[in-house]
Amino acid sequence: MTFPLPLLFKFFQVFILILGLTVFAPPELGTVWGATPVSLAPATDSQEQVVTINIKSREFSPNTLSLTVGQKTRLVLKNLDSELHAFLPIGLLTDIHLNVSGSGAPQFSKEGLSRVLLPTRGQTDIVFIPSHPGTFPYFCDLPGHVMQGTIVVHKNEGVVD
Repeated sequence: MTFPLPLLFKFFQVFILILGLTVFAPPELGTVWGATPVSLAPATDSQEQVVTINIKSREFSPNTLSLTVGQKTRLVLKNLDSELHAFLPIGLLTDIHLNVSGSGAPQFSKEGLSRVLLPTRGQTDIVFIPSHPGTFPYFCDLPGHVMQGTIVVHKNEGVVD
Protein backbone atom coordinates (compact mmCIF):
# COMPACT_ATOMS: atom_id res chain seq x y z
CA MET A 1 0.00 0.00 0.00
CA THR A 2 1.43 3.39 -0.96
CA PHE A 3 0.50 6.77 0.43
CA PRO A 4 0.66 10.04 -1.47
CA LEU A 5 3.59 12.17 -0.33
CA PRO A 6 1.46 15.08 1.00
CA LEU A 7 -0.50 12.66 3.21
CA LEU A 8 2.69 11.12 4.60
CA PHE A 9 4.15 14.55 5.19
CA LYS A 10 1.04 15.66 7.10
CA PHE A 11 1.24 12.50 9.23
CA PHE A 12 4.83 13.29 10.17
CA GLN A 13 3.94 16.94 10.81
CA VAL A 14 1.25 15.89 13.30
CA PHE A 15 3.58 13.32 14.88
CA ILE A 16 6.33 15.91 15.31
CA LEU A 17 3.82 18.50 16.57
CA ILE A 18 2.69 16.04 19.25
CA LEU A 19 6.31 15.58 20.30
CA GLY A 20 6.67 19.35 20.57
CA LEU A 21 9.27 19.72 17.85
CA THR A 22 9.37 22.35 15.14
CA VAL A 23 8.91 21.39 11.51
CA PHE A 24 8.84 23.51 8.41
CA ALA A 25 6.52 22.55 5.61
CA PRO A 26 6.00 23.84 2.11
CA PRO A 27 3.00 26.20 2.04
CA GLU A 28 1.21 24.16 -0.63
CA LEU A 29 0.66 21.38 1.93
CA GLY A 30 -1.51 23.60 4.11
CA THR A 31 -1.42 23.76 7.87
CA VAL A 32 -1.32 21.05 10.49
CA TRP A 33 -4.23 20.72 12.90
CA GLY A 34 -3.38 22.55 16.11
CA ALA A 35 -0.55 24.58 14.63
CA THR A 36 -0.67 28.34 14.98
CA PRO A 37 0.30 30.23 11.83
CA VAL A 38 3.06 32.76 12.39
CA SER A 39 3.94 35.75 10.25
CA LEU A 40 7.29 37.43 10.57
CA ALA A 41 7.63 41.17 10.30
CA PRO A 42 10.91 42.78 9.30
CA ALA A 43 13.01 44.06 12.19
CA THR A 44 12.73 47.78 12.76
CA ASP A 45 15.26 48.16 15.56
CA SER A 46 17.02 51.40 14.66
CA GLN A 47 19.54 50.85 17.46
CA GLU A 48 21.14 47.84 15.75
CA GLN A 49 24.73 48.47 14.72
CA VAL A 50 25.64 46.77 11.43
CA VAL A 51 29.32 46.02 10.90
CA THR A 52 30.58 44.26 7.76
CA ILE A 53 33.84 42.37 7.43
CA ASN A 54 34.75 41.71 3.80
CA ILE A 55 37.14 38.87 3.05
CA LYS A 56 39.11 39.35 -0.15
CA SER A 57 42.63 38.46 -1.30
CA ARG A 58 43.18 36.64 2.00
CA GLU A 59 42.55 39.78 4.05
CA PHE A 60 39.85 40.90 6.48
CA SER A 61 38.66 44.42 5.72
CA PRO A 62 38.42 46.28 7.96
CA ASN A 63 40.72 44.40 10.27
CA THR A 64 39.89 46.53 13.32
CA LEU A 65 36.30 46.98 14.50
CA SER A 66 34.80 49.00 17.34
CA LEU A 67 31.64 47.85 19.16
CA THR A 68 29.82 49.00 22.29
CA VAL A 69 28.77 46.93 25.30
CA GLY A 70 24.99 46.47 25.36
CA GLN A 71 24.37 47.61 21.77
CA LYS A 72 22.69 45.08 19.51
CA THR A 73 25.15 44.27 16.72
CA ARG A 74 24.83 42.55 13.36
CA LEU A 75 28.25 41.32 12.28
CA VAL A 76 28.12 40.56 8.54
CA LEU A 77 30.89 38.31 7.20
CA LYS A 78 31.21 38.39 3.39
CA ASN A 79 33.63 36.05 1.64
CA LEU A 80 34.38 37.74 -1.68
CA ASP A 81 37.22 35.32 -2.46
CA SER A 82 37.11 32.22 -4.63
CA GLU A 83 38.27 30.00 -1.75
CA LEU A 84 37.02 28.82 1.63
CA HIS A 85 37.81 30.95 4.68
CA ALA A 86 37.20 30.72 8.42
CA PHE A 87 36.33 33.29 11.07
CA LEU A 88 37.48 32.48 14.62
CA PRO A 89 36.54 35.14 17.18
CA ILE A 90 38.50 34.52 20.39
CA GLY A 91 36.41 35.18 23.51
CA LEU A 92 33.89 37.58 21.95
CA LEU A 93 30.96 35.25 21.25
CA THR A 94 31.10 33.08 24.35
CA ASP A 95 28.42 32.79 27.03
CA ILE A 96 25.98 35.10 25.20
CA HIS A 97 22.82 34.65 23.17
CA LEU A 98 23.28 35.04 19.45
CA ASN A 99 21.67 34.29 16.12
CA VAL A 100 23.69 32.99 13.17
CA SER A 101 22.23 32.93 9.65
CA GLY A 102 23.46 32.69 6.09
CA SER A 103 25.54 30.31 4.01
CA GLY A 104 28.39 29.81 6.48
CA ALA A 105 28.83 26.76 8.68
CA PRO A 106 28.92 27.80 12.34
CA GLN A 107 30.76 25.61 14.83
CA PHE A 108 29.99 25.76 18.54
CA SER A 109 31.82 24.71 21.68
CA LYS A 110 30.27 24.49 25.14
CA GLU A 111 31.21 28.17 25.66
CA GLY A 112 29.53 29.46 22.49
CA LEU A 113 30.30 30.20 18.85
CA SER A 114 33.90 29.21 18.17
CA ARG A 115 34.23 29.29 14.38
CA VAL A 116 32.38 29.98 11.13
CA LEU A 117 33.47 28.43 7.83
CA LEU A 118 32.59 30.73 4.94
CA PRO A 119 32.20 29.24 1.47
CA THR A 120 33.22 31.00 -1.72
CA ARG A 121 31.01 34.08 -2.21
CA GLY A 122 29.23 33.18 1.04
CA GLN A 123 27.79 35.44 3.70
CA THR A 124 27.01 34.87 7.36
CA ASP A 125 25.26 37.27 9.74
CA ILE A 126 25.85 37.02 13.49
CA VAL A 127 23.46 39.04 15.65
CA PHE A 128 24.43 39.49 19.30
CA ILE A 129 24.78 42.00 22.11
CA PRO A 130 28.36 42.41 23.39
CA SER A 131 28.29 41.76 27.13
CA HIS A 132 31.68 43.03 28.32
CA PRO A 133 34.43 45.38 27.18
CA GLY A 134 37.73 44.11 25.90
CA THR A 135 39.95 43.49 22.90
CA PHE A 136 39.13 40.31 21.01
CA PRO A 137 41.32 38.95 18.21
CA TYR A 138 39.88 37.06 15.27
CA PHE A 139 41.61 35.15 12.51
CA CYS A 140 41.34 32.52 9.76
CA ASP A 141 42.91 29.21 10.79
CA LEU A 142 43.04 27.54 7.38
CA PRO A 143 46.53 26.38 6.32
CA GLY A 144 48.51 29.14 4.65
CA HIS A 145 46.02 31.87 5.58
CA VAL A 146 47.50 34.54 7.84
CA MET A 147 44.40 36.70 8.04
CA GLN A 148 43.75 38.37 11.38
CA GLY A 149 41.95 41.28 12.95
CA THR A 150 40.74 42.78 16.21
CA ILE A 151 37.34 43.66 17.63
CA VAL A 152 37.45 46.26 20.40
CA VAL A 153 34.35 46.40 22.60
CA HIS A 154 34.07 49.69 24.48
CA LYS A 155 32.14 50.31 27.66
CA ASN A 156 28.82 52.06 27.06
CA GLU A 157 29.45 55.50 28.59
CA GLY A 158 25.69 56.15 28.87
CA VAL A 159 25.22 53.26 31.31
CA VAL A 160 26.13 53.60 34.98
CA ASP A 161 27.49 50.46 36.68
